[in-house]
Amino acid sequence: MRSTVVGNDSAVLDLLLEKVYRDGGRDFREYKRSTIIRRLERRLHATGSKTYLDYMQFLDAHPEEYHRLANDLTIKVSGFFRSRYAFEQIARLVLPELVSHKRNRGEYSLSFWSTACARGEEPYSIAILLTEFLGHSLPDFDVSICATDISWWALGEARAAIYTPKDIAGLPPAILESYFTPNGECYEVRDNIRQMVSFSYFDLASTTKPPFLNLDCIFCCNVLIYLQEQLQERVLNMLYDLLATPGYLILGEVETPTNSLWGELECLDTKAKIYKKNGGDDDV
Repeated sequence: MRSTVVGNDSAVLDLLLEKVYRDGGRDFREYKRSTIIRRLERRLHATGSKTYLDYMQFLDAHPEEYHRLANDLTIKVSGFFRSRYAFEQIARLVLPELVSHKRNRGEYSLSFWSTACARGEEPYSIAILLTEFLGHSLPDFDVSICATDISWWALGEARAAIYTPKDIAGLPPAILESYFTPNGECYEVRDNIRQMVSFSYFDLASTTKPPFLNLDCIFCCNVLIYLQEQLQERVLNMLYDLLATPGYLILGEVETPTNSLWGELECLDTKAKIYKKNGGDDDV
């Protein structure tokens, strides 16, 4: 099948992405072009547009298309405990150290951020992990799990917390029984887990600072691979600044910190991509 974007050049694509940012309020200007072009092609085909210029005219006539475009450009692939090994290592390497540090300082708050939460599987997995790890000590802690995304549709799905049998396939029976309840043919996350998570809109590509400070742990998994290097650098520096000391950064399995942060982060597990922001000896 002949590509619908043949004949479009990068300059016109720049104009289109600038328009989407200016009129649609979504900033995809520093996303990797290969991803943008591939996903844009679907929207051109769906709207009958032959070129980027045609599509820009379609956007003017159909402003609701901005929402559909944003949904197509947004990566929403996720899963409960998507990287089983990473969550196992977080339970082994991060949580014992973090909780011990808090108790030694007489602090009983734990703050996590899931930066691209999609339909909620990741932050709910974090909540289940913390509940399992803390056990009877859970009521002693003020747990805050902030979950953000740039897709309003995904955020709505996440708040509903209802998942199909396919969505929860692979979860251990004990986890399914303890943290989900049947809802028709689907499964709903139990209230005690849902109450640990708050969902809100945030665009990592934005220059706006998120309303978080001194976070104990940030999950930014399988996001950086879709961003150009300059935006990767800006996002990672922002995340680093938001971490408490000590604080922990979890990246996707094929992602690494940019060169400017190599000397600032201690790698706790190269496979799970778990990194620690250290301070002085008294912070360890």
